[in-house]
Amino acid sequence: MNDLKISLHESPNDGITEIRVDGVIDTLTATDLEEVIDSLLKRQRFKIVIDLAGIDYISSAGWGIFISHIRDVRSGGGDIKLAGMIPNVYEIYDLLEFDNVLKAYPSTDDARGDFGGSSPKGKPKKKVATVTDVKIIDQIASPRQPAPPASAPSSDTIDPGAADVETLTLRVIENDPFASIAEIRDEINRRGRALTASWWQVFGILRQKRLLTRRSRFRYFRSR
Repeated sequence: MNDLKISLHESPNDGITEIRVDGVIDTLTATDLEEVIDSLLKRQRFKIVIDLAGIDYISSAGWGIFISHIRDVRSGGGDIKLAGMIPNVYEIYDLLEFDNVLKAYPSTDDARGDFGGSSPKGKPKKKVATVTDVKIIDQIASPRQPAPPASAPSSDTIDPGAADVETLTLRVIENDPFASIAEIRDEINRRGRALTASWWQVFGILRQKRLLTRRSRFRYFRSR
């Protein structure tokens, strides 16, 4: 069994809120973290540093919490910065190409420094929530395997008359399973005529189809 413990410190001078989480962020515990972030946004606390040094695993639901809030945070003039990820968690962050959306830092001090803030060392953190009896019920990806260098998708096999973004997304993968999310988006926009796709749209389709990682996209490619 795993516990998710959430604590936070709000700096009055620089407006930075540091959220410390320990344990596992999965389908059952992600909502607790989402409630904390929602409460910050309601109070217009838009500069958020999430300390993940104590997190052993983040499921797709957990990553989705960060992604679903980033637009509101940035529209308020802030950002969500991730800090202190252990290698196993960082590997998934890298596999899912979240570096296109969220910045990661070795430590909370580095993340705060990017905001222009200072370290709140010596100040106690307030306990917000504890979730007990949590089971890990979903997985994101298998361990990363070496893959051939990514190349730009060829446009020759893409049907510009395809009806929707989902269809074109799958067509691009069938042509080049190692294309990144950004490359898939760019290829759709280049060949889709009047159809326009965003990074977020492609990400959502890949998540729904369980094709977020290049490894899963390669398996899909092999199955065609």
